[in-house]
Amino acid sequence: MKINRTLILLLLSVTSAFYTFAQVEDEVYTNFEQNYNNLLQSYYIQTNEKRLNQRFGDLTYNNNRASEISDQTFQKRLKSIPSCVKLVYNSTVRSHIIYYTDRIGDRVGVMLGISKYYFPIFENILDSYGVPSELKYLVMIESAFNPRAVSRAGATGLWQFMYATARTYDLRINNVVDDRRDPIKSTIAAAKYLKDLYSIYNDWSLVLAAYNCGPGNVNKAIKRSGKHDFWEIYNYLPKETRNYVPAFIAATYIMNFASDHNIRPVDLSRPLDLINDTVNVRNDIYFGQIEKVMNISVAELRDLNPQYKQDYIPGTQDEYSLKLPLKYINDFIELEDSIANTDKAKYNPEIVSTNADSTESITEKVYVTKTIYHKVAKNDSWAKIARRYGVTVSQLRSWNKNIKTKRLKRGTMLAVRQKVAVEKKHYIAKEDNNESIVDNPITEADNENSQQEIVSVNAQNKKKTIKSNDINKNNKSHNDSKNKTKKSNNNKAKTHTIKSGETIGKIAKQYGISEAKLLKDNGLNKQSAKKIRPGQKLKISK
Repeated sequence: MKINRTLILLLLSVTSAFYTFAQVEDEVYTNFEQNYNNLLQSYYIQTNEKRLNQRFGDLTYNNNRASEISDQTFQKRLKSIPSCVKLVYNSTVRSHIIYYTDRIGDRVGVMLGISKYYFPIFENILDSYGVPSELKYLVMIESAFNPRAVSRAGATGLWQFMYATARTYDLRINNVVDDRRDPIKSTIAAAKYLKDLYSIYNDWSLVLAAYNCGPGNVNKAIKRSGKHDFWEIYNYLPKETRNYVPAFIAATYIMNFASDHNIRPVDLSRPLDLINDTVNVRNDIYFGQIEKVMNISVAELRDLNPQYKQDYIPGTQDEYSLKLPLKYINDFIELEDSIANTDKAKYNPEIVSTNADSTESITEKVYVTKTIYHKVAKNDSWAKIARRYGVTVSQLRSWNKNIKTKRLKRGTMLAVRQKVAVEKKHYIAKEDNNESIVDNPITEADNENSQQEIVSVNAQNKKKTIKSNDINKNNKSHNDSKNKTKKSNNNKAKTHTIKSGETIGKIAKQYGISEAKLLKDNGLNKQSAKKIRPGQKLKISK
């Protein structure tokens, strides 16, 4: 098991090594500044504009400016911090501490303010996976606490996951949602990844280096240097990674000793601490619909739920959740169906309605369960295939009861049930001169040429609509049918419009012909004869 996990991590290193390090003096600083500036655009930060205008205290005193503090003081302070990571002090670490204190102390104040919300989440998850809680400081140098942070290489979220690594640790990434931006799910994935790296290196400093540049680069550095210590392989690592561990040590220092440099947390009025909760969503819902019904701004919903890329939650397709201020939770549960139906045509582009002179065409998107087949590839397992299709192992086994083995044989075809988007079309003829209503639902499966009939649930209501007209025309229809029967001997085909309550047997008797002939002339069989509808035309010939 450990060997397979190691191979996976080595493969991941290939995707995480495509960073461009040349011509960037201090990329750690550059990334921090960019992520911080983007963070300032978020809803909650902008609502605290006045607080952001305050600056950290007067740093003119020698005992406050990091550049004026002795090496012995820094060493002593670092040693006093309980940590599983070796908090080594040297000139490189000192330069990073000076950067955080003397150059961007005001930004650090904002980080301290935001950390009051994020750190309890990080600490709880890291501790549950047996990962040192001080690794929470990674988020400061990775993303500046910005869940929407994206690096030049495509790493995304608070923990800056690359796509391949994120998928390996069960984070969903598609056009609608990116779990790398979900604070809880991404932290769980980060805890698992860090723990797996530690099983390889058994040294947290090397784990940090591998987290930044990938296990492959760290392994190369170890092989070239013949050493197994970060500072001894330092010169063999990519340039950004050389700065990464010192930056982490400096971040750990400043988050513990900010007050000694007159840096105070910006008291952000961020209404998130212990007063929000998560609720599962059953419907397809847009943030705009929630805003209209519950008076919560779309901007606030985005800030609370950064994982949703299109302000849209496809609740009917998978298990999705919504984070809301606690006071709104019960109201959302009670109003969810109403919210989903509010301005549905406006917020759901899949629903289209067009009118013509004689017919009305309505197209809507529905989901049907279809069975697809997966061909087992090398190294595929029940769990791996289940994760790929977003189902459970027990579900996958229940659909493939004929396969009893724990290990899957390469080339085996597994049945997988998936919800597939389908366009459902209704063609409704408008009433004109007492003409009947026609309802022929047609469905076109997405990405397929196959068609599937979906019976309209409104058929009974439409029959009731035309029933009164049929009663008024009953006597006239009876006389007309007699006349048509008398003239049925001519060779010209006649057309009969089906009325409510009529059957193939009644129509055949009306025209004096057999049911078999009527079915044959109209290309019908006994099964399809049961589905004839009012308004449908039948050819009558002798």
